[in-house]
Amino acid sequence: MKKKKLAKLQQQFQPSFKSIQSNLFHKMQEKVTAKYGFKLKAFTQTDRPNVLIVRRLDLDEDARNKEINLSLDENFTNMVQRIQNGEKDLGELFSDNLAQEVASHWTSVNETITQNDSVVTENETETKDQMTLSAFEDEVASYTNFYVETTDDRYEVKEQTKTESRLLATISTQSENEYTIETALKRKYKLKLALIPIIEAFANTPIENR
Repeated sequence: MKKKKLAKLQQQFQPSFKSIQSNLFHKMQEKVTAKYGFKLKAFTQTDRPNVLIVRRLDLDEDARNKEINLSLDENFTNMVQRIQNGEKDLGELFSDNLAQEVASHWTSVNETITQNDSVVTENETETKDQMTLSAFEDEVASYTNFYVETTDDRYEVKEQTKTESRLLATISTQSENEYTIETALKRKYKLKLALIPIIEAFANTPIENR
């Protein structure tokens, strides 16, 4: 079969953007219920397609924090498109982190942050995934203006802005599971959902396997 015809057939059977988005929201709801014990309904409205409305179904109607609104920015769109293009395991990873981010609006997650609000350790099951330095650099570089620099004792994830090179995270070159997430990355709501798990996977990879 000719390549053009095959590509056309693959495109015809490719899930739509809306179906992937809907599936992400559904998985997120299930994971929040399973892990945190409360029920949610997540949806968008026709007049506000770029806003995710998340409603707690187990709270009284007049509860002040019953509903939250989250912006679905270009980083979210980029993640959905990557899932649409068949990037392996990204859907599960993204829904996991979306569930954690949504749940954090109502309950503290298993995360400890030091006084300088930069070093993060999470009480979660260690990922089985391993990532080489080359793969890590490629993942980071898939985000516009992001790159990795290597020094004697750490890998630095940076963003090149118009005025400066901004440090987003560091990973130790000498110890496993030792990394720092800077405030500059924490402020990037949708982006951090995708990038922090990649940083964690690389940090958890044994030194000799990177």
